Amino acid sequence: MADKQISLSNKLINGGIAGLIGVSCVFPIDLAKTRLQNQQNGQRIYSSMSDCLIKTIRSDGYFGMYRGKSFFNFRFSTLFYKYAEGFINSVTTFNSQSFCV
Repeated sequence: MADKQISLSNKLINGGIAGLIGVSCVFPIDLAKTRLQNQQNGQRIYSSMSDCLIKTIRSDGYFGMYRGKSFFNFRFSTLFYKYAEGFINSVTTFNSQSFCV
């Protein structure tokens, strides 16, 4: 099994999926952090990060924690696509004759 090579396209797809899963796990924490930072001094709605997440779930439902995530995924996937496209082009246009050691 160790001798089998994984293709570049499979690596890029797996990396993209792993990145989206990672962002999905971190997004609610980032939302709570942002809401805590945006509180005014006299207007404290949330007392802690867990309080913020609980109140968000109660008021907006579970998917309220992911409000705005579709744009983030779009931005992330387009940046990933552009990076992957440039990487694939650089690998496929590599000329071994011009490489000197």
